[in-house]
Amino acid sequence: MRAKIINLVIGFLVFSLVLGTAPASAKKIPVIDFCANKSTGKVRAIIKGTCSKSELSLGVGPIVRGETRPDALIPQFNSRYEAAKAAAKKKGYKLSITSGYRTLAQQKFLFERAVKRNGSVKEATKWVLPPEKSNHPWGIAIDVNKDVGGSKGVKAAAWLEKEGYKFGLCRRYKNEWWHFEPLVSPGQKCPKMEPYAS
Repeated sequence: MRAKIINLVIGFLVFSLVLGTAPASAKKIPVIDFCANKSTGKVRAIIKGTCSKSELSLGVGPIVRGETRPDALIPQFNSRYEAAKAAAKKKGYKLSITSGYRTLAQQKFLFERAVKRNGSVKEATKWVLPPEKSNHPWGIAIDVNKDVGGSKGVKAAAWLEKEGYKFGLCRRYKNEWWHFEPLVSPGQKCPKMEPYAS
């Protein structure tokens, strides 16, 4: 028994030495952009150059709040949505933004209405965030197919929930099947959904 243990230890040490002298793996070349075909939504990574004229630039990484508020959806976020929309169409689904960029005044109106409807700020924030917390006024949140398309609209949003990571789009809240944000780099797994907004 003791001889077996000694042989295992020696074998492990020899194996460790061999691994230590093995050639290092090639350096991973960083992706500088993800490009999506405008008509098919097919995504490819590039390590140099730029996307072609027939492609949309999706950027790399999540898209976060900028230093100043925009007055529309962030262009790369919109490109991610357009790429997903093209891919969805190829699969027989129709995606529509039913609410995207909102002004602070619009978000304030929606939040105050939600407070009245739900009876408290705490309950309202499960569905609508106040203007300073919502990502809609920052141009990095969209509602897809909410109140349009019936069951087909819901199925199309479910397709986006499943396939959206390919474009860097994720459903954020469990209680809002329609709400998507650019939370990850294209192709990266989406984070676990939050129960609701607040």
